[in-house]
Amino acid sequence: MNSSANAAKTQARRSPEETHVSDFPDGPFAILRDLVYSALSRAIMTLKKIVPVLLAAGSSERLGFPRPLAVFGRKTALAIAVENCAGLARPIVVLGCDAKKIRPAVPRGARLLINRRWRTGQLSSLLCALRHVPAGAAILLYPVDQPLLRRQTIRRLVRAFRARPAHQQIVVPRHGGQTGHPLLIAAGVLPEFFRVKTAREVIYREPRRVRQVAVRTTAIFADFATPESYRACLRKFLARR
Repeated sequence: MNSSANAAKTQARRSPEETHVSDFPDGPFAILRDLVYSALSRAIMTLKKIVPVLLAAGSSERLGFPRPLAVFGRKTALAIAVENCAGLARPIVVLGCDAKKIRPAVPRGARLLINRRWRTGQLSSLLCALRHVPAGAAILLYPVDQPLLRRQTIRRLVRAFRARPAHQQIVVPRHGGQTGHPLLIAAGVLPEFFRVKTAREVIYREPRRVRQVAVRTTAIFADFATPESYRACLRKFLARR
């Protein structure tokens, strides 16, 4: 009996579920390659399901110019926020006050939304964005007036979000006993924002579903709204370079 007939008999004895190294032309290396590729693909898809929502609609009356356009080094606060979200889904930038001035500075690749109801508060900007978030996607809720945030902090929060237990649906950064931004919020929580008056009602409604992640930076609550606070942020930004 020739070798091809023997191979046919061997294959016939196997159950449909069996997989053997000899079935792959490249041997065990092909199996390892496929497993690694599959794991990476799942990780990438998980990241792509997190949509950054960059809030940039509020008034900057006390500062004297639009906060998203405040310059830190060679970049605006808005550009820093968009860059920090690299690797996630396409970010949504919500403008409102001073939209005409800010619009030309929105980085290419970001999705731009205009909130006509920005005067009613930050929740209106969040709701404006949520209407454009794909079904099943989580969000990264990120005010653009926190220019001291770095990409590694965002990545730490994303890792914590991916590794969270099923009952923890919100990830919040914490430093020195104080929480801040940005937040990661699972898809299942998002409809709740349409039934409240403030976002805090949703975030802190059920403490057991909130995971606080310790970070080593005060950037999570370092924002600016006045010339004095802008200069303070700018000094910190320049000092760390």
